[in-house]
Amino acid sequence: MVYARVALANKHMDPEIECVHPATGKGEGLGELKGGMVFDISLGMARRLLMPKTREDGGVSVLEDIAEKGLRFEIAIGRNGRFWVHSETVKNTLLVGKAITETDSKSLTLEEQSKLVRKFMKEVS
Repeated sequence: MVYARVALANKHMDPEIECVHPATGKGEGLGELKGGMVFDISLGMARRLLMPKTREDGGVSVLEDIAEKGLRFEIAIGRNGRFWVHSETVKNTLLVGKAITETDSKSLTLEEQSKLVRKFMKEVS
């Protein structure tokens, strides 16, 4: 799995991707994603998660709620509706992925997201 940016896409040619920022020449989070799992989410949810202030602007607090409970994880969100998660254990990785997919599929409110996180964290401990 590679987290990359589409550099060039033409109708009659294969697309070109890049794993470094063109101005700086540094990866800046792009590159190979090792371990973890990929989940499918809606394009709308992907856009909401990519917002700088997801809780206020996008109405998504589930990731912040999970992090506040002390669970450590890494994520990568693609504009194509793919969501990659990696955590210390498979169980924790699945918890984060399931929380996001359930929030997306059921269009949960901020309060419902907090309840979902509390429920999932009880199951993990």
